Amino acid sequence: MLLSLQIENYALIRSLNIRFDKGFTVITGETGAGKSILMGALSLILGNRADSSILHDTSKKCFVEVEFDIENLGLESFFEENDIDYQRISIIRREITPTGKSRAFVNDSPVNLNILKSLAENLVDIHSQHHHLLISHAAFRLQVIDEYAQMQQELSAYQNVYSNYRIIENKCEKLRHKIAQGNKENDYLEFVGNELMAAQLIPGEQEELEANILYLSNSEQIKNNLFASSQILSEQEGNIIEQLRNLDQQLKPIVSYNDRFREMSERLEKVILEVKDIAFDISKMEDAVEVNPQAIENYRERLDLLFSLQQKHHVSSVEELLKVGDDIQNKLNAHAAYVNQLEEIEMQRKQLYEDLIKLAKQLSEKRKRAIPVLEKDILSKFSLLGMENALFVIEANQMDVPGEYGIDEVTFQFSANKGSKAIEIEKVASGGEMSRVMLAIKSVITENALLPTVIFDEIDTGISGEIAGKVATLMSEIARQRQLLVITHLPQIAAKGELHYYVYKKVENDDTYTSIKQIEQDERVYEIAKMISGENVTATSLKAAMELINRKNNH
Repeated sequence: MLLSLQIENYALIRSLNIRFDKGFTVITGETGAGKSILMGALSLILGNRADSSILHDTSKKCFVEVEFDIENLGLESFFEENDIDYQRISIIRREITPTGKSRAFVNDSPVNLNILKSLAENLVDIHSQHHHLLISHAAFRLQVIDEYAQMQQELSAYQNVYSNYRIIENKCEKLRHKIAQGNKENDYLEFVGNELMAAQLIPGEQEELEANILYLSNSEQIKNNLFASSQILSEQEGNIIEQLRNLDQQLKPIVSYNDRFREMSERLEKVILEVKDIAFDISKMEDAVEVNPQAIENYRERLDLLFSLQQKHHVSSVEELLKVGDDIQNKLNAHAAYVNQLEEIEMQRKQLYEDLIKLAKQLSEKRKRAIPVLEKDILSKFSLLGMENALFVIEANQMDVPGEYGIDEVTFQFSANKGSKAIEIEKVASGGEMSRVMLAIKSVITENALLPTVIFDEIDTGISGEIAGKVATLMSEIARQRQLLVITHLPQIAAKGELHYYVYKKVENDDTYTSIKQIEQDERVYEIAKMISGENVTATSLKAAMELINRKNNH
């Protein structure tokens, strides 16, 4: 139950502190006085987003603080799971700084907006004057049935599986897209990969081919030069080796005369041996040199192939071609991995889908059982709201593809007049009828819900006269079961309240503020009379106001 609401520096509100009690609380005031601002401030506690534009004084922070009595609501596990101190009287606080930074606290423990929303959903239910527009939303219609049948756990279990299914389905879709893209280029990649593989590329091959071509292209010159070198060294008359031996013959007779002569002779002998080795090697190389035009042609064909592949792949070396081949193979391997991965994930998706359909059918069956009872309960409220001849039919059909809320598609069908066929409510109901239908729905849902506090924010729009009295009576019934706060412009509803707050504007130092006060007795009679007759309060309107209040008390 909501115990108090404190607001500081929010829009036109400078400072407010309101206490609440169980039962029926009404809030009234002139149009534009700031009743909606109260709801805006309270919405911060429910986890709605806000920024610094809501600050009345932009140099100070704004805060909204509420106290809730949460005894017997079974929220101990929620507090434990979110590491929040559990207290029977719990305080929720939201702050907005001048820089737009938002902070939220539950019993002085900082929490994020998701936790705040989850907690608030267990504490209070707010219905505004525009909520009747929700009837046209498919999700809301299902929500009405599920709340009435208290299927929150079943729906949560279904939505967990649905969320996992959507994640897997998205993965499958991405893999299918990748595979489809791969399929488009796979044939080309395989062709190019095979072409590179068939080329049997070897690192450093290009340089070796170029060297071989250069060598063979000059083989005649090489052979001739090597032959001439061999002749000079050892073959022709007066060759170098012969001359070196003659030189050695000149040194041999004098080696005993001086150690330096001996050393020189020994060095010369070594030179002769080295030159003989050189001559032998040159002779062997000359014999090995082969003039082979066919080999040159083969090398050039191979080099042309390499150049052609390099040009095709916009590279300039065999090493880069090898990298191209590796990249192609990696793409082909990745494509094959995607195919294998898709097969595995498809199996998971299939199993999740089977689980999803099973849970969806269970939801559907429970909804089918609840719908006739819900229709009956809503029709019973219609009679209290002056729509005794109205029809209300809930039609449920199964979709081919499961959605976030199952496989059911629900329409609300309505007829206000006896003998008329019920069709989609959004097509036939007037604004006042929509408001009453929504009130009937909310009344039925509230009776089944566990929420301790319900707030109606001007949902009586479009209602007047005798119907207003019936709506007031229905709200009184709700207030017997729940704490009910109603912002209203109807005197019939205001008179039913057990606690009455009046919202008004005041001007201080050329600044306008919204304020609120509790009104009782004569002041309350005057406010209700003003709601009846406008600013010109008459004795007749005062009498009518007193009668409305007394009627509530006598009832």
